[in-house]
Amino acid sequence: MVVPCPGFVRRLSVNGAVGSTNGAPDPDCKMTRIVLILCALALTVLAQGAAWGQHTISLTDAPFTACPAASGTQGPPDFSAADCEILRFYDLDPQGRHLWVRTQVFLDRAWIDSPGPKGVYLSGLAASDIHLNSVRIGTNGIPGASAAEENPGLIDYAAHAPRDLFRVGENTLTFQMSSHHGFLTLTAPMQGAFLAEYGSPTDRILSHYWRSLIMFGVFALGVLVFAAMAARAEDREEAVILAILSAALGAQLLIEAARGLISYPYPLHDIRLVGIVASALLTSLSLIAFALKRFTALALRTRLAALGAGGLVLLLPVFLTRGFDGKTWAVLALALALCALLCGYQGLKGRRDALAFAGAFALAALIAVFTHSAFIDFHLFWLAGLFLITLFVQQALTLLREQRIRLSETRRAEALDAALALARQAADPATLQLDSGGRTDYVRTQEITRIQGAGDYVELHYEDGRCVLYSLTMARLEAQLPPTFLRVHRSHIVNTAHVETLEREPGGGGRLILRAGGEVPVSRRILPRVKNALSDPDAVKPV
Repeated sequence: MVVPCPGFVRRLSVNGAVGSTNGAPDPDCKMTRIVLILCALALTVLAQGAAWGQHTISLTDAPFTACPAASGTQGPPDFSAADCEILRFYDLDPQGRHLWVRTQVFLDRAWIDSPGPKGVYLSGLAASDIHLNSVRIGTNGIPGASAAEENPGLIDYAAHAPRDLFRVGENTLTFQMSSHHGFLTLTAPMQGAFLAEYGSPTDRILSHYWRSLIMFGVFALGVLVFAAMAARAEDREEAVILAILSAALGAQLLIEAARGLISYPYPLHDIRLVGIVASALLTSLSLIAFALKRFTALALRTRLAALGAGGLVLLLPVFLTRGFDGKTWAVLALALALCALLCGYQGLKGRRDALAFAGAFALAALIAVFTHSAFIDFHLFWLAGLFLITLFVQQALTLLREQRIRLSETRRAEALDAALALARQAADPATLQLDSGGRTDYVRTQEITRIQGAGDYVELHYEDGRCVLYSLTMARLEAQLPPTFLRVHRSHIVNTAHVETLEREPGGGGRLILRAGGEVPVSRRILPRVKNALSDPDAVKPV
């Protein structure tokens, strides 16, 4: 059994019932082709990377010597002391500590003489002082032994390094750092260190996110479009779910890209991380809610219970995965896998439209598995944007189909009204009481072929060829006429029972040919209504 896709607006058949107009699956409802296009486009966004410049030298793979800062001293300690340890950069942890850190970097003449000013970049949860070859070149906040002594620095900082401080060969970089103002304990609080051309750290980070930010417009549009659908549709649940999904994706993208949009103190980074995971959870729950609503026939209470169970499953990686990037990635990948399984199961049960979505969700889950951090920075937002665009297209097709159905219903109703009016006129002809020249005439409407206005007078043309002038306005007479009479021009009314042919003219108007002879002009504005009222395509003869 093939089940048509439900839309956001009611689908009316010709008899007013909800569903397909002929009992067969509606091809506009099938999303297979559109979803396959989405999958193809998704494959084109796999390659990504920010341009950091060819003269960037990363320090994250170099060994660092870390020593606790001695109380009451201002300068660097003896890095050969017993309480010092050698660590990789990502193992440095200044959280709740006051440290001195040192590393060596080897430079050649080509790098030192390369164009542009030089800078030392440091990213992480720490206030810091930066020294190059024993000369302080920058201060990011004020490191200290306690929260009271520390002034929190920025999460991303760049210190300008004068070119004459660099030496060909070995150069020493020394950092004093502390971190006492965060409320989270991160497994890797230090996130980047490198030498490069001096500039704004946020600009460099934004170069990593700008392609993702392109999709923010799609998410904002999604909130507006689906909210409008929810306000208009009788079945609002799916539109509300998609509006929430769009808002969650937009919020996650803005929070992710906030690091490249504004320069903020490192304690706010904890709030940013929590916001990213919370947005990812909301995005994941919205996807599951969409799949449950679109592809199952479960009652609302059952769907809410299933959504609650899915939420408990999604909380597992939040508590079990180390690192907030890992938590975010795991929540989203798990949600996509659950949606793929749900849609695949419904597809095997006969919902062929669900199979296309199962393939799309499975593809997104595979991309997440193979790209990991790139997925939560970039691929997620492009895939989600293409997904929402697909739904926009689907809804546009649904609205066009609905408009065609309603127009067809209107035409049928007008034709039925006209047929009933003709039948009533034939069975019980209406009679008009008209005054003319001191006498009163009683005129049977079925004998009138057309009426023409002439100022405060009207001319009634009869089937037998007579034409009689009455002192009466068109508007007053029109109010007394039965529905078989149709005003086709400012000064012309016809009895549709006497119309033989409607001819269209090049200028957009038309004319009616009457059986008893004679022609009546039809204005361009009223022509569509006349065609609907006559409701006989064989009577329309192009000129």
